[in-house]
Amino acid sequence: RSLGFTTESVGRQVRNAIEGRVAKRFPRGDEEIAVRVRYPRSEITSAVLDSLYLRAPSGQEVPLVQVVSKDEKFGFAQVKREDGSRQIAITAEIDANITSVGKVISAVKRDGISDIAKRYGLEFYFAGKVEEEEETFADMRLGFFIGLCGIYIVLAWVFASYTRPIAVMAVIPMGFIGAAIGHWLLGYNLTILSLVGLIGLSGIVINGSIILATTVDERMKTEPLTDAIVGASCDRFRPILLTSVTTVGGLLPLLFERSMQAQFLIPMAITIVFGLGVATLLILFVVPALIAAVEDLAQALRFLSGSKSARS
Repeated sequence: RSLGFTTESVGRQVRNAIEGRVAKRFPRGDEEIAVRVRYPRSEITSAVLDSLYLRAPSGQEVPLVQVVSKDEKFGFAQVKREDGSRQIAITAEIDANITSVGKVISAVKRDGISDIAKRYGLEFYFAGKVEEEEETFADMRLGFFIGLCGIYIVLAWVFASYTRPIAVMAVIPMGFIGAAIGHWLLGYNLTILSLVGLIGLSGIVINGSIILATTVDERMKTEPLTDAIVGASCDRFRPILLTSVTTVGGLLPLLFERSMQAQFLIPMAITIVFGLGVATLLILFVVPALIAAVEDLAQALRFLSGSKSARS
């Protein structure tokens, strides 16, 4: 301090020498170019501090080692704080050809990061891509729920029934089962595009159910329920099967594509191909059974309501 230095002035001069200082700015087109003066990156080591000179308020140049005492130890280049607590960010690049983010996080949790945090009084959370995916999943779940509600309202209006849409929409979970089996068989993890494929798959697989249910309603005008269901299943077997086969056939080559540009699309193709394949097979068996069950339940309810009316 006898030379006129303060903590702020010493820190400012050292920072200007290491990080640099903008000496001049000039425009170039639509951009502004800044000229920063600093030590070359290759020369910035701990030895630089031994040869660094500071300029005193009097204009005298004084070696840094005469102004401060140097103590070497491990530390952080920058200390961040959140709500008054120190925060450290540990980052890593994931090689998608070897592993995935989900597997790495599972390994970190399995190796005892919770025990370390408890032992030293730390708090941790996973950010970056994981945080973005969780936010995206939450938004997509809400959008998917709203979409299902919209589908139910439209079907209830078209069929003029509150129960028939349930039989028609029951095929959607079957598609999800097929998508999960496909990812497991091919060794792929569920990604954002897998969920996008699930949303699209919901609209695709329900088409076959709508066609089948509509045909059943038309035949029930002149036939008993059982004959109408059997006849509708036979009539619509080929159209439903061909529609699914053409869709699956169009997407199948994408599953065997090995280019980097196509890798991020493969999970979505797996979802649609396997989900549609499984759902198509089950449409012709499960949906007719559900339609029959719903009709029997409706008849039972009508019978009970009629009996109560007669007694009253």
